Amino acid sequence: MMSHEQASELLGAYALDAVEGEELAELERHLDECPRCRAELDSLRDVAGALGTGVETVPEGLWSSIAGRLPERAPEETPPPMPRLVRRTAGEGGSRQRRGRRALATLGAVAVALAAVAAVLGVGLINANNRADNLQRAATARSSTVAAALHTPGHRVVDLRDGKHMLALQFVVVPDGRGYLLSSHLPALATGRTYQLWGIGTPHPVSLGLLGSDPGEATFTMAGARRPTVLALTAEPAGGTAAPTGPILATGAV
Repeated sequence: MMSHEQASELLGAYALDAVEGEELAELERHLDECPRCRAELDSLRDVAGALGTGVETVPEGLWSSIAGRLPERAPEETPPPMPRLVRRTAGEGGSRQRRGRRALATLGAVAVALAAVAAVLGVGLINANNRADNLQRAATARSSTVAAALHTPGHRVVDLRDGKHMLALQFVVVPDGRGYLLSSHLPALATGRTYQLWGIGTPHPVSLGLLGSDPGEATFTMAGARRPTVLALTAEPAGGTAAPTGPILATGAV
């Protein structure tokens, strides 16, 4: 019959399915009767379970849980030398078996720790790489779209300038009315504010879209039978407005 101490030594390895044969059967019988070992096994499996999760940050309490599973070593203890391959005598069997179980338990706990750390860091790197790839593809697609617009016959480059005739925004507009932001020289707005683009030339200014608080890319369409003759820019509350509420910051003829 396996003792509580012997079972506890094997829990780290058992969490990784590294216990076999008669020891496996005895350990599982012990687990059926010992709630303390079952609770400890659940903790070990929680740590090992990090290998299959999609988190990017280290779960709270992970390191203390790992440290609690590692056997303590006295300060003066030195690592044992590599064992020689010698024939085992009958009297040595029990001692060697106990040492083997302790070594297996240690390796199991360390493996759980390394698996959890590798999972956390590995998933984080994969997600970071995926985000970088998506941003790269988006940037490439936008560059291709803008380049195509600049090569479209009949396109126009529209400069929006402020009251001091300084260039604020530059768009390329193609004949079907679609426009793409080429460059922005606008300062970033405070939180809760956005730049809004307007079409002027109809009875009332028409909103063409929000550019955000720090324009980097934007696309708009001048829809309708009567296209605006001037593009204008204002700063508005986040979410935009139905009509300009602030002063015109920059304008440009289409």
